[in-house]
Amino acid sequence: MAEQVSLGRLIGYCGHLGKLYLETRLREKYNVTAAQSHTLLYLAKLSGGREVMQRDLEQELHLKASTVNGIVDRLEEKGYILRRQSREDGRRRMLSLTEEGQAITENFRAALEDTDRVFCGVLSEEEQAQLRDMLSRLIKNLENEVARP
Repeated sequence: MAEQVSLGRLIGYCGHLGKLYLETRLREKYNVTAAQSHTLLYLAKLSGGREVMQRDLEQELHLKASTVNGIVDRLEEKGYILRRQSREDGRRRMLSLTEEGQAITENFRAALEDTDRVFCGVLSEEEQAQLRDMLSRLIKNLENEVARP
């Protein structure tokens, strides 16, 4: 009898392949990484023309401050976002999209939808709903375990 592959390993590998697929498309078309595109999409969703605290972005992406700093640095260099100190607290960094950042963000939605189509193309709508539910439960359970002291 063949040894059963760990569910965690399968989920991890599936996530890796999905990220690789998305990264390839985003780099080819827009010269951005998946993390950069998620950053821009988050800012576009939240900002509505207003600034967003960099700390909120760190929490959204589940990344360390130093990693988010690198992402923000690259996006600033590309002219997609602006970063400044908060007027209320000089330790806080505020982020906002430039017009160019807003314009390119619209293109990422299609790339993400394409990735979802490829990712879930072999599953029926019902199977996709079941998988979303199961993965959400797994995530909640893992978040509770990680949050324990």
